[in-house]
Amino acid sequence: MLCALAAFFDGYDAQMLAMAIPLMADAFQVAPPAFAAAASGSLAGMAIGAMLLSPLADRFGRRPMLIISLALLGSATLYAMRSTGPNQIALWRTVAGCGLGAVVPITIAIVADIAPAARRVTIVTLMASGFTIGAASSGLIAPWLSARWGWQGLFGYGGIMPLVIAVLCWWGIPDSRAAATGARGSEPNPAARVAALFTPQYRWRTLFMWLLTAMNLFANYGLFSWLPTLLVQNGWALADASRVTSFLAIGGLTGCYFVSTQADRGRTVMALMGVYLTGALALALLATNPGAAWMWAVLIVFIGFGGIGASLTLAPLASTYYPPELRSTGVGWANGVGRAGSFFGPLALAWLMQKNLSPELVLGALMIPMALCALFVTLLPLALRAGARHQSATK
Repeated sequence: MLCALAAFFDGYDAQMLAMAIPLMADAFQVAPPAFAAAASGSLAGMAIGAMLLSPLADRFGRRPMLIISLALLGSATLYAMRSTGPNQIALWRTVAGCGLGAVVPITIAIVADIAPAARRVTIVTLMASGFTIGAASSGLIAPWLSARWGWQGLFGYGGIMPLVIAVLCWWGIPDSRAAATGARGSEPNPAARVAALFTPQYRWRTLFMWLLTAMNLFANYGLFSWLPTLLVQNGWALADASRVTSFLAIGGLTGCYFVSTQADRGRTVMALMGVYLTGALALALLATNPGAAWMWAVLIVFIGFGGIGASLTLAPLASTYYPPELRSTGVGWANGVGRAGSFFGPLALAWLMQKNLSPELVLGALMIPMALCALFVTLLPLALRAGARHQSATK
């Protein structure tokens, strides 16, 4: 429950910036694309956190690195409240992103350590879905917070709560990695763990997870960063745009539960292909400008079912592809390298917006990376068989 709570506020902070951009654009008298650097800087920080802080959890323990990550996220978010322009926002969001990027991989490793193998993907996915619930909550909470304290209210809530959760984690989470491995000093250093991801047994599954995660996050974070702004440009009130953005979570939670339960039954490929194609079709229909608000809401649910539902299961799946001593490293680097996609997603949509394309066409363009994800999934059986052949050959 504490890991899910940490993931919840991680998700809130990841989505909060998108809710704050229209408010900050008015406050600082700039156009919304001026915050593209803040959106992508946050994602760059997440890559750094996932790739540098997550492997340290395999060496120094899950709990202390989780607490450090939450403290970094919370303190940098509070400092961002004092910003006077987009550049300062970008700086502090990059620092906060370092904490953001490490929280989910570490919590996934903690839960994967204690979950029974037969239900591991489902249990870890349910915990990680706290991220999506937190992201959705930003759309519901943002109108209330901003009405009272402006954009600073969104940052204040997002800064204080991770610090509170860090204190609770100190008291309530055992250091599962330390308990499982005993003395830490004899373990390989982080560089050796990263190198281990490319041994013949793990090489192809590592490359597969990196490729699929990058393409999936390209679509997801393009959507997260600009959906409220694009809806406002399409004529929606900001409060309504924030609320309907939260519908992504409804589809995402449904999709991740579907994929995780099918994965535990050995049907990973068909489940992932199904949700990705569903998301691509919904984006294609969105490009036609469906008109009625309820049709937009339904399509946004199906987009969440595809893109977010699939992405929530990728890290839990990765946790089953590596042994415990590589779990935080494998999940963290998959997330970290995948952030290359999340970094370019907001920039790509900002570029399309500057070309004066209609909001629905900008969103509809995301059908391309979503369809490519469905294609990449076909490589998964090849990656797993390659590792299994090497393992059999060395026995």
